Amino acid sequence: MHLKRLEIQGFKSFADRIQLEFNSGITAVVGPNGSGKSNISDAIRWVLGEQSAKTLRGGKMEDVIFAGTEHRKPMGFAEVSLTFDNSDGVLPIDFSEVTVTRRVYRSGESEYMINKTPCRLKDIYELFLDTGIGKDGYSIIGQGRVDEILSSKSEDRRAIFEEASGIMKYKVRKQEAEKKLEMTRQNLLRINDIIAELENQLEPLREQSEVAKRYLGLRETLKVLEVNVYIENIARYKEKIKELEENYASVKDNIDSENKRLEEITSLNQTNLSILKDMEGRLEAAKQEYYAIDGNLEKSNSEIRLNQEKINNLFSNIERLDGEIAEIDEKIKTILEEEASKNSKIVYLQERYNEYSAKLEEAEKKLQAIIATLNENERHIENLKTEIMEMLDIQSDKKTQINNIKNHIEGIKKRQANIDKEVYQLTLEKDKECMKKEELSESIYKTNELIKNIKDLLQELTEKRKDLGIKLEEEKKKQNNVRSQIQIMTSRQKMLIDMERNLEGYNRTVRVILQACRESHEFGKGIHGALAQLFTVDKRYETAIEMALGGALQNIVTTSEEDAKRVIEYLKKNNLGRATFLPISSVKGKYLDDSILNQLKDHEGFVGVASDLIEYDEQYRGIILSLLGKVVVVESLDAGIRMARKFGYGFRIVSLDGDILSTTGSISGGSKEKRESGILSRNREISELGESIARLKEDDEAIEKNVEGLIRELEEITDKISFEERSLKDNELVKIRDESHLAQIEENIKRSLARIDMLKQEKEQLIRQEKDTCLELSKYEDELSEIERDIAEKKEVVARYQEKNKEEQSVRDALHNDITDYRISVNSILESMEGVKETLERLVNEKNSLVKAMERKKAEKARNEQEIKALQEKNEGLDKLIKKYEEEKSGKTFEIDRITEEKKIREEESAGIIDQITEINKNILLLQEEYSRIEVKKAKLESEMESIQNRMWDEYELTYTNALELKKDIGSMAQAQKRIAEIRNEIKELGPVNVAAIDEYIKTKERFEFMSAQKSDMEQAEKKLQKVINEMMTIMKRQFMEKFKLINENFNLVFRELFDGGRAELILVDKENVLESGIEIEVQPPGKKLQNLMLLSGGERAFTAIALLFAILRLNPTPFCVLDEIEAALDDANVYKFAQYLKKYSNVTQFAVITHRKGTMEAADTLYGVTMQEHGVSKVVSLKMGEKVG
Repeated sequence: MHLKRLEIQGFKSFADRIQLEFNSGITAVVGPNGSGKSNISDAIRWVLGEQSAKTLRGGKMEDVIFAGTEHRKPMGFAEVSLTFDNSDGVLPIDFSEVTVTRRVYRSGESEYMINKTPCRLKDIYELFLDTGIGKDGYSIIGQGRVDEILSSKSEDRRAIFEEASGIMKYKVRKQEAEKKLEMTRQNLLRINDIIAELENQLEPLREQSEVAKRYLGLRETLKVLEVNVYIENIARYKEKIKELEENYASVKDNIDSENKRLEEITSLNQTNLSILKDMEGRLEAAKQEYYAIDGNLEKSNSEIRLNQEKINNLFSNIERLDGEIAEIDEKIKTILEEEASKNSKIVYLQERYNEYSAKLEEAEKKLQAIIATLNENERHIENLKTEIMEMLDIQSDKKTQINNIKNHIEGIKKRQANIDKEVYQLTLEKDKECMKKEELSESIYKTNELIKNIKDLLQELTEKRKDLGIKLEEEKKKQNNVRSQIQIMTSRQKMLIDMERNLEGYNRTVRVILQACRESHEFGKGIHGALAQLFTVDKRYETAIEMALGGALQNIVTTSEEDAKRVIEYLKKNNLGRATFLPISSVKGKYLDDSILNQLKDHEGFVGVASDLIEYDEQYRGIILSLLGKVVVVESLDAGIRMARKFGYGFRIVSLDGDILSTTGSISGGSKEKRESGILSRNREISELGESIARLKEDDEAIEKNVEGLIRELEEITDKISFEERSLKDNELVKIRDESHLAQIEENIKRSLARIDMLKQEKEQLIRQEKDTCLELSKYEDELSEIERDIAEKKEVVARYQEKNKEEQSVRDALHNDITDYRISVNSILESMEGVKETLERLVNEKNSLVKAMERKKAEKARNEQEIKALQEKNEGLDKLIKKYEEEKSGKTFEIDRITEEKKIREEESAGIIDQITEINKNILLLQEEYSRIEVKKAKLESEMESIQNRMWDEYELTYTNALELKKDIGSMAQAQKRIAEIRNEIKELGPVNVAAIDEYIKTKERFEFMSAQKSDMEQAEKKLQKVINEMMTIMKRQFMEKFKLINENFNLVFRELFDGGRAELILVDKENVLESGIEIEVQPPGKKLQNLMLLSGGERAFTAIALLFAILRLNPTPFCVLDEIEAALDDANVYKFAQYLKKYSNVTQFAVITHRKGTMEAADTLYGVTMQEHGVSKVVSLKMGEKVG
């Protein structure tokens, strides 16, 4: 088995579909950083089932879908397919070529497929079990996997050893067996609980079952007696109702006469009332105007009172303000006196402050002069010292510079000789590179021409493939729609057939009879079936016929009464319930009179007589007519009501919606519960579905032919495109390689020319520099002699300044003492002055505050005086308005009195008319009471009769018509009532009866026996599973230890070969528990002590991981292995060793290496280049390393 092909579309940076062909040997994938080359190993890991988005360098699984660029839209899905050659049958599947596909959509949905057949992730996992291939195996090794192998946690290393030792399939089976064992134990616990519960139920149910059987027998006898009592009572009520209906007419005529007279008087009264209403309106309007005037009058009086109160308040406020202004004036006078006293004290203190300040200033001036002299002398001394130090530094620098210049002159002479040699060598190298450049330029020109021609052809083929793909998708969509409809209809048809076969919709007793007829031909003699099975009806009339027949649809049709009797005895014998039978020999048909039928045909909404709307065999004519011969079907309930009234409820009427009008006048209707399919419509729908499915299958076959033709055409074009794309990739890789080489050569030539030019310039500069340096040396030697003379002179001047400073320092100390005394006196005076000034400032602020307060009070007094004047003027205006309102009020009072008098006269006239109406109403009321008494009595009788019918329906689900079929001689009513009471007492003595206990007991007993058998099976299964787990544990321990020992030996051997010595060892942390133990790695590189992995360098750690990988491959070679930059940390020498080892193992293992190391590339048989010509979109080009360019 080996890896043949990798196809990627929409995965990470691979927006376009790319295909990588893998040959035997080593395939290398190269490219610059950020080009997307590691996305290839991510794609392989992902298609093999990786579920961690973090491992794939993402945040969530949808991050693997191409996210779009500035010029491309994001894709809606990502898909990766991995194809293996399985001709040697390594994979446990009957295909010579196996393709594993994984697809994820941006919505989060994902799909897995094996050879384009949908499957589970588990199926892919099991397919590669113990092959080393898989997301956790050792077939894909990247930097993250290397870190896991070298992790500080020994437990993290187990997975790779378990895969290599071939125990993964046993481990998975053991885990599955443990899950099954746990499930079995849980099921066993539940079964034990169920058995215990069933044991507690069995005996009570048996007793309840016996009681229920006794109850059912008594109940049947009671039904016959009570139904016959109901029939007798209903007949008596019908006679009484007929007598009452004859008294209606005369009472109704009298009521109509009185009503006519009442209408005339009422009309006259309405005219009078209209006039009164108009008067009331005018009176109400006058009153409203009166009330408005009265309100305005009261409002004006209130406003005058309020204004007077405000004036009084303002006068009080002015008196208060006068008192406050006088008080503030007194406070200001007191503050002015205190202010004058404080100003005198400040003048005295200022005179003393000026005296001491003058003395202090004079002493400080003297001190400043002396300090200035001292500082000037010190400055001169420091400057001189600084100059001396600088001169000493210059002296030292000059000496150093002289030595350096001498050395520099010697170096210049050596460098000139070296430049001459290097220029000669560079000139030879440049000439060689120029010859190579000419050859490569010609090769690149030819390759570009070839690439252009291939691209033009590819564009033409791609457009054609795109058009075909669109056509194919359209055909597939049509096909999917057709197949979806076929599936839906087939499922529906199968369900209906199952329902018909299982007799769903029929009650239990009818199902038992029909099933017995199917099972026994002898039993079925004389039984024609349920009524619903013996006729067909158009879909339009199904609801009406179903409602008209009701429960009669499930009546059993027999040839004769003897056949019906035989089945009834069978039901009684087996206690199977009750059923209604329709013997052909005894059931007679019922008809509507021809005169009525002729009238019905012209009636609005008439559809037909129910018996004429169905199709049936002639032998059932009597039965059909007995049930439907006097049932009329109408369009709607409204049409039915009109018809029933016209024909006096002489026959049953049913609407197309199923509403029923009975001959008693009752109406049944409402919404009908939606069901899967009625027993009438079921066979019709089965037939219709069969015809529709056949038509759709013909459409599917036609579409399939179109799809196959398009696929063939698409495959041909795809093959052409694949061939041209491979050719394009090969030429592009050649171009990339040659352009890269050409750029390198041009860079080399440019670098050589630049270097030669730079060296020539450098030599010329060195000659000039040598001449300048000799002149500089003479100059430095003269300067050194002059600096040494200056240093001696400056030292003598420093000594003279130091002697002069000692005299000035004694005068300075005496002045310091005088200044201190003066400063104390000045500060004391200043503190006193500050205290007086603060007091003075406080007084000024207080005086200013009082002045502002006085101004505010005076302003407030002026405002109050103005407001008093305004309010007094307003009151004068209100007095004039009040007089006007009083005059208007008097006029309205007169108008109201006039209208009131007129209204009183009109009301007296109306009272006389009302007396007449009252008298007529009294007469009508008496007649209506008589009419109502008759109607109530009739309604009561009808209600009582209906109550009896409802009780009969509630108790036995029988209508009056159906009940007549049970009519028999029961003797006198007294005897019948006595027998009913006796039976009810017997039923009462039975206590609470659970009729369902009969079936429950049978079912519970059967379930108890079934559960007991299940318990036995579960106990056996538990023992077998435990045995299997123990056997697998033994196999896993033995096989793991055998393989671990061999891997350990290989690891030490490979480590020594790679490191040229040293030793390495794998150690089980817990030898007593080998299947859970962690694994430690101890290594000792040559020349070093035995040490922990964490103490090794990065390169040593990486080489150790590589040694372990090759040790495993030596024992258990995997068909292919993907290595993602695992040699990145190695130096060039060790990369070469790594590449040689890859070559060594490539004859048994196919390697795909993602790398940027030259040594690894050179070992590759096939090279793929990953580039990003378009920002954010990766592209792949390939070249077999053995091919000749051009």
